Amino acid sequence: LQTISVESSTIDEKNELIKNEVSSSAVITSKEVEKINPQSVSEVLNKIPGITYSLTGTDTLKVHIRGVDNQRYMGEKPGVAIVIDGVPVQETSGKINVDLDNIESIKVIKGGASYLYGNDAIGGAVIITTKRPKGESSSKIEIEKGSFNSNRISVSTNQAFENGSLQLQSSLRDSDGYWDDAYTKVKSINGKYLYFINDESDLTFGIDYTKRQTGDGNSVSGTTMAITDPKSTSQYSYSGYYDTTLIKTFLTYSNDISDDSNLMLRVHSYKDDKEYKTVRATKDKNEIWSQNGLKGEYKKTFSNFAFMTGFDLQRNNTNEEREIIATKVIDEDYDTSENINALYTELKHQTTNDLTTTLNLRFDNIKHNYEDNLDTSNNVSPEYNTLSYRLGVNYILSDNNSLYSNFSTGFRTPTVEQTSTNQVALAADPTLDIPYEIDVEKTYNYELGFRGTNGFLTYDASIYQLDRKDYIGRIAGSYITSDEDDESNYDNVGDMRSRGLELALGSNKNEILSFDLAYTFLDARFTKYIMSRQMTVDPDGWGPLTASYDRVDLSGNRVPRTSRHNINLTLNYKASQKLTISPELIVKSSYYADEINLNKQEGYEIVNLRVTYNASKNLELFAKSDNLFDKDYYQFVNISSSALATMENDATIRVAPPRAFYAGLRYRF
Repeated sequence: LQTISVESSTIDEKNELIKNEVSSSAVITSKEVEKINPQSVSEVLNKIPGITYSLTGTDTLKVHIRGVDNQRYMGEKPGVAIVIDGVPVQETSGKINVDLDNIESIKVIKGGASYLYGNDAIGGAVIITTKRPKGESSSKIEIEKGSFNSNRISVSTNQAFENGSLQLQSSLRDSDGYWDDAYTKVKSINGKYLYFINDESDLTFGIDYTKRQTGDGNSVSGTTMAITDPKSTSQYSYSGYYDTTLIKTFLTYSNDISDDSNLMLRVHSYKDDKEYKTVRATKDKNEIWSQNGLKGEYKKTFSNFAFMTGFDLQRNNTNEEREIIATKVIDEDYDTSENINALYTELKHQTTNDLTTTLNLRFDNIKHNYEDNLDTSNNVSPEYNTLSYRLGVNYILSDNNSLYSNFSTGFRTPTVEQTSTNQVALAADPTLDIPYEIDVEKTYNYELGFRGTNGFLTYDASIYQLDRKDYIGRIAGSYITSDEDDESNYDNVGDMRSRGLELALGSNKNEILSFDLAYTFLDARFTKYIMSRQMTVDPDGWGPLTASYDRVDLSGNRVPRTSRHNINLTLNYKASQKLTISPELIVKSSYYADEINLNKQEGYEIVNLRVTYNASKNLELFAKSDNLFDKDYYQFVNISSSALATMENDATIRVAPPRAFYAGLRYRF
């Protein structure tokens, strides 16, 4: 039998695909990111089948995997773990704040991934690894200018020493954005220092300091406004202006105890300090998210058996305060804490020369605490104990092809705000038909896949079913205030099921003409979902305070904003040894904008174009055009189905930007 080893790690993600991997996953390297020259992480994730996302601002991105979590769009976690340098980053609404110029690789694990990453990995995980020190000295400068007064400059250096190496980078990005009052100004400096203690062990220290000023602009209300005011100059922004300071630090110790064993320890600290105006610019809000943690992993390999075991300790805190601008009266002030104590392991067995079996287990003890500094009766302290697991096999058909299959789980706990809302309501009226404790939401993912190479082609195809149980939501539906006390509270309101096919297909990049194709077929439906639909008209535009409701059974309906078909096709034509032309086609089929499935939104097709010219060994010139043919389409559409809403008047629409151009250079020395 072959000698095997465990590659999985939540500390130092090498992001390498191997033949005996049992889950559908994909990797984008730093070289591939450079070729894209992205304005947003979304342009990178487009290349991976199974990934969708909501772009609700200039750089505000919520990632969804296999239909999780497209049915809601404001303020909720996305159901996908966002992991940056080993830290599950619990940023507001699950958004990704990362220096695009500092990405070493992005790995995506599809299906429930709580067996490695814990809470909120119900749809999978996006693992971003930033650039690491290398054993050679080199430097690089990048400059780019483009539409909407966008500018970017990045300077980085890597210096190798006798006992270590240093990587430093500084970058500036700014843009006016397409929409009215939309802007982005980002200043970032980050670096890592790798110190070799001896031949077997090393220390890595990393730091990232980012100042981010963002104006998201705003969506418009209804299709008429989308035509007459696509930039949303006449609309109010509910929470669109952010001043954010991000500070991340970590220290990692690694020791190759022997040829077949390794020990890693990592301590990290992450702070997200954000100030923004909210509720139609009538209130100021400040959020401070602090994450601190310690992780440890030990790996051991035997002849045909390998294991990894680890622990994950996290101490996360949030303080939120909101005041009314006109009166300077604080109307919201609370603190939350999250203590996570987790143990996890991976066991891998080479059963035969061709068959590898993998088992993952993770146990999480999660303690939440909510302290309302204005009213202590709202305080709650729920606690959850959850087991997550994955069982998978990989069967090698030939030297270049293999079958894989797995069953994996994911979970998401209720937020303390949801628990507090229910308990306050029950204290006032114990007869309400709402739960005192909301059940943990879970997913169960079944998958069968085939990957390999055949001549000049590389492929990875998988079919899956993902069952989502005990979906947590507001009983009356999203963003509705009801005078019926039980309607405005939270419960496990339903179940969902996603089924689909994902195909990644690519050809040899050394040929004159090559291609990359990412295709997704997704059928996401409610299997059990009874909600209260509002049956009276909103009288003042601020949400109905008095309304009548009718219970509606949505079982069998399509989950909103989940297109059945998504295609990303990129061609790479080497016109000469120096010049490469890369057109990109993005196709998104139609979808429903609401849970009721009354308002169908047409899909769209857009074409982007990228050109790269290697002027010399050190100098590279690049240019691109997004939306080359100036297609009119909607980037995002939502209708809250619990409201008596129409597509013409009440849809929340984000009109996509028109054709844009960008050009720049990259010089290495």
